[in-house]
Amino acid sequence: MRLGTRAVLLGLNVLLLGLVWMLFQPHQAKWHDAPHWASPPSEVRTAVLNQLRVFQDGYGTRDTSQVGPFVARLFSRDLPVVLGTLPGEVYAGTDAVSALIQTDWESWGDCRFRLEDSHIAASGNTAWFAAVGTVRFDVSRFLVLPLRLSGVMVNEDGTWRIRQLQFQFDLDLSPLLALLMVLLAWFAANALLLGAGVIRMLLSRR
Repeated sequence: MRLGTRAVLLGLNVLLLGLVWMLFQPHQAKWHDAPHWASPPSEVRTAVLNQLRVFQDGYGTRDTSQVGPFVARLFSRDLPVVLGTLPGEVYAGTDAVSALIQTDWESWGDCRFRLEDSHIAASGNTAWFAAVGTVRFDVSRFLVLPLRLSGVMVNEDGTWRIRQLQFQFDLDLSPLLALLMVLLAWFAANALLLGAGVIRMLLSRR
């Protein structure tokens, strides 16, 4: 392999690693400095936080025998909706939400949220919240990704319940396009080298 070709491949690999490193850089340090919403009445904030702590406890212990009571205690009785981290992950209704939580607790990961830093606001019988945390995946204890949790709660008969909930990976996806271009260039370079090698091999047999 020529020195110039090696240099190109080395440069592409270094750029690829750099883009991957940028993709997974944490951004949650900015959470403390971000402006908070106007604080709701203290009793509302306390009630919402208490429900979020129940949510945290459920996702911490992951006792699948408690999925039913967990959903009944936390989620609205009027068509709750949960949005997952992947496209197409939309779960509407108690049965669908219960199925998602069952799957999460069985095989997703250990979620930990910084609830005391939660942004919480309210107006009338509606409250909204946002928090950050991490998920440590079951497939590997070394695979830990930053996570966002946001949603809307409604006051149903004196109890704040989750009407809509969204999980979101807290990753900078802006390098993805450049990452795809580098991958395409990397594959193209390897394909050309392979083709050249095959041609040389065929010529040498003549």
